[in-house]
Amino acid sequence: MEPLDVDVDSVRRGADELVRAKEDVRQAFEAFQAAVGGYAHAFGGDEIGMLLGVAHQACVDGLTECLSTNLTELENYAADLHAMAEGYRAVEEGVSNSFQSILGKLGG
Repeated sequence: MEPLDVDVDSVRRGADELVRAKEDVRQAFEAFQAAVGGYAHAFGGDEIGMLLGVAHQACVDGLTECLSTNLTELENYAADLHAMAEGYRAVEEGVSNSFQSILGKLGG
C-alpha cells in the first residue's frame, strides 16, 4: 500500500479557493437576478406575451434553483475541506507530541 502524504496547507488553500469561487458565482448570480428583474413585464399583456412570460419565468426559476443548490454545495465542500485540513493537522500534532514524549522518556 502506498503511503498517504497529505499536504495540509494545500488542502486549506483548496478550501479557500472554493470559498472564493463560491463568492464569484454568488456575485454573478446576483447580477443575473438584477438583470432578469427588468424583463418581468417585457413580453406584453397579450396571450403570446403571457406565454413568453411564463416560459421565461420557468427558465429563471430553474436556473435560480440550480445556482442556489450549487452555491450551497460549494459552501459545504469548502467547510468539509477546512475540517479535513484541521483533522489532519491535529493528527500530525498528536503523532509529533507522542514521539516527543517517547523521546523524552528515553532520555533524548
